[in-house]
Amino acid sequence: MTDSPALIDPNGPVGIGLGEAAPTIETAAAVLPSPTAPRHRGRRFGLFLASFVLGLAVALTVTGAGLAAWDSGYEARVLPGVHVGGVDLSGLDRAGAAAALRAAFPYDQGKLVLRTPSGDITVPYSAFGRHAEVDALVDEALASARGGDLATRVASELGQAIHGVTLAPRVGLDQQALGDAIRAALAPLRSSPVDATIAMTNSGSVTTAARDGTAVDPEPVIAAALAAVGSIGAPFVVVVPVTTTRVPPTVSDTNVSTASALAEQAIGPITVAFGKSTWTIKEATVRTWVGFGTAPDGSIRPTVDATKIPASLKGVAKTVLKPPRSAVFLRAKGGRIVGVAASSDGRTLDVAATSSRIAAAILGRMFGGTATPVKVATAPLPPKLTTEQAKLKAPVLTLLGTWTTWFPINDHNYFGANIWLPAQLINGTVVGPGGTFDWWNAIGDVTTSRGFGPGGVIKGNHTDPTGAMGGGMCSSSTTLFNAALRAGLQMGARGNHRYYINRYPLGLDATVWKIGSAVQDMSFTNDTAHSILILGIKTRSGGTGYVTYQIWGIPDGRTVSLSGPMVSNVIQATTNTVYVDTLPHGVRQQTEYPSNQMDVAVSRVVRDKGGRVIHSEVWRSHYVLWNGIIQVGK
Repeated sequence: MTDSPALIDPNGPVGIGLGEAAPTIETAAAVLPSPTAPRHRGRRFGLFLASFVLGLAVALTVTGAGLAAWDSGYEARVLPGVHVGGVDLSGLDRAGAAAALRAAFPYDQGKLVLRTPSGDITVPYSAFGRHAEVDALVDEALASARGGDLATRVASELGQAIHGVTLAPRVGLDQQALGDAIRAALAPLRSSPVDATIAMTNSGSVTTAARDGTAVDPEPVIAAALAAVGSIGAPFVVVVPVTTTRVPPTVSDTNVSTASALAEQAIGPITVAFGKSTWTIKEATVRTWVGFGTAPDGSIRPTVDATKIPASLKGVAKTVLKPPRSAVFLRAKGGRIVGVAASSDGRTLDVAATSSRIAAAILGRMFGGTATPVKVATAPLPPKLTTEQAKLKAPVLTLLGTWTTWFPINDHNYFGANIWLPAQLINGTVVGPGGTFDWWNAIGDVTTSRGFGPGGVIKGNHTDPTGAMGGGMCSSSTTLFNAALRAGLQMGARGNHRYYINRYPLGLDATVWKIGSAVQDMSFTNDTAHSILILGIKTRSGGTGYVTYQIWGIPDGRTVSLSGPMVSNVIQATTNTVYVDTLPHGVRQQTEYPSNQMDVAVSRVVRDKGGRVIHSEVWRSHYVLWNGIIQVGK
């Protein structure tokens, strides 16, 4: 006989039976028949038994001894008339009854088939201990009609023998084991989805494909299977359909394809701007900044790693950098602090903010943003010593006027000493309100013992490079004159050089000299209401020297206007060649440099804070014609 399995729907009512709609998947023994009485017990035997029981009942009612004998005769055996299903257990002991029931109800034989989209999975009944509850049924059969006193028992036993008692067969199983077996069987059906991936390389983005996952819920299957195999009428094969569910990946192929296109749209050269300066970062570098990340909705989007950007901003940072200037204590010649030069903040590139701006500009191109230059962000650099900190010790002074002159360091100025030494002697000079600064009083004697040496001087119609002690110091006096001039102070003595020297402002040079009792001085008066401080500063760069004078004070609101030089009566200078015996043959040496003859006038107007004129003067300079000379050895 061919068994038709029961088809169980885990999502609907459980149907148990032969199930014509379900295909046959197993060939096994016929569905088990209900047990019947042994074949040697025929009708004749039944008539005989009825007559015997009737006669016995009459006999037993005559004597109590007979009743006792009948009851004890079935000690440890099933009384007559007890059936389980169709199995007669009359007169059988425990072992015999148990054997008869196991043979009649082989509930441990059979299998549960889980029908999945991937194929059938078989779970044998033995895997979850399906069985007939033999021991309990035997106990029940042995106890049938044995309650009460002797008379009551005899009446029950006689009734049971005449009319019979049928016990219902029962099936048992381990529900936990059934659930565990089904969960274990369905576990291989589960698979996690695989997200598509994308990564940026030097040649472009690289992707991998996504893959769906599979989910299956074992609980409805367990419930359907339990309802089916828990029935005594369950067939040899029970089929339970299993439904799986597709689990899509979070990141799809379409998502990464879109992200790749957006990234390529964003990648390109980026221009960074600061003022009029611009820097272009190449596309290849920008590509190394671009990657991919997960958006809040789980999708993949291009990202820019702003931490990689600073390495490309080093040149920008150097241009942007402006060092801070700390407050400076201004000291008199004796070291006393007389004022404070105000501090000023510096400037540095705000690397983090600039990197964020660049990253935003790159991402903005994904959605049609323009490729305009990204303006850098800057941050202030505070000084170590601020004005507020320093002014606790002295008042804040302002730079009223300053000037710097360059010169070649050579024997014409005693290798810079004749220019720098006056600046060092004057450095720290304080001139009180109404006080006058006088050059020769300030620097004192010009002697070798004080560090001066021979330098250049104009003698007659030629220049002597080392013809005067302290020669060259006019570079220093001219520089201080121009600083005081621009500070708006009241100017005093001043004289121009015999010919114009082009390192000085035209018409505003201030020579100083002493020849016997004749003196050319340079002086000015502090006509402000507060003291002024004069600083002399020495610097050099290779073979070039610099002298700087600064005049510090408390501003009173005065302003200075200087006209441009007004030049007249110009006679052009030339350069002449002269052959001499003092040089080797053919050797050329220029001993004089040409300077035009001219008259120059420069005017200055100084006004107070209300606009009233304080000073109005014109400096006039007459420069003689000075032709150049090139000497050539004969």
